[in-house]
Amino acid sequence: MAVHTIAIIGGLVTDLLTIADRVPDRGETITSTRFSTHHGGKGANSAVAAYRLSHNNPKNSGHTPVMGGETQVRMIGAVGADEFGPPLKEKLTASGVNTDGIRVVKDQPTGVGVVLVEEDFGENRILFHPGANYDLLPSEFTTLASLAGGVKPDLLISQLELRRETIEQVIETASREGIDVLLNPAPASYLMPRIYRMVTHLIVNETEAVMLSPSDIDRQDGWANVGNYFLRLGVKNVVVTLGAQGAYYLNESGGGYVEAEKQCIVVDTTGAGDTFVGAFAAQYIQQMNTQGWDIKLAVEYACKASARTIEHVGCLDPIPWADEVNIPRASLDADKTKDMA
Repeated sequence: MAVHTIAIIGGLVTDLLTIADRVPDRGETITSTRFSTHHGGKGANSAVAAYRLSHNNPKNSGHTPVMGGETQVRMIGAVGADEFGPPLKEKLTASGVNTDGIRVVKDQPTGVGVVLVEEDFGENRILFHPGANYDLLPSEFTTLASLAGGVKPDLLISQLELRRETIEQVIETASREGIDVLLNPAPASYLMPRIYRMVTHLIVNETEAVMLSPSDIDRQDGWANVGNYFLRLGVKNVVVTLGAQGAYYLNESGGGYVEAEKQCIVVDTTGAGDTFVGAFAAQYIQQMNTQGWDIKLAVEYACKASARTIEHVGCLDPIPWADEVNIPRASLDADKTKDMA
């Protein structure tokens, strides 16, 4: 069986999640309804998503890979030597991710995301402190070996929870080595324009798409003009995720919209984007080794996978396996009720 590798160089974070009826106004204190701590970070979440969405749930079908061969996922990042860092690394290992490339930094805390979730809509606001994530420097990522422990990955995923200069160097090295790159530029930050021509897949949400494209682009007719802007910069595949409106995709073969999953109970949207990235990556590897690339199918799959994640609280644990993508929470709840009757 062929073995494919996805490498993620990105953020490792502990999420401090608070759920309240609404977000407080300036100078206001309100009482939340729930508080919990979760393993997360865009790098960690997308790594687990890429692995799970390349495999079926071992509880259901013996941990079998989906069609297209075995996919291994390797995580490169940094955590602090505090109460959060080592458990986060252990969690990723237990989730099937290779963590040999995760550094434990003694003099830095693990990155932290303070997440505020509005209960009625599941919408979130996040305050991010990078901590140990900023310990990774550009000079460390100038060789193929630095990207995935000596294994040439089929796809490299990165976001912007590391230093911007580090991510730019990662992308340059990957491009030089002929490795496809998926970039999710979040939190949104300016990138050197030359970087985009090295990006195979660009996945942005609405806010990031607006921030990273010129302000004079006409968006009244949808997202085609924004997509074409990134294509002109050299990106091969562009996806703009639109929350409850689904997603827009564009490449040289054409573009269009994919509706969001309708059978979905929204609880917490925090991990939606990272699940989308991991699902899209899993589909890319599978398609490139079977029927060939179809961006629309990948976006449809990613929308469905994201819907399963936002039906639960947290980022990492709710991410579905491949054989769970088509099972909405409402169906599971109905099955549980039937079993109890």
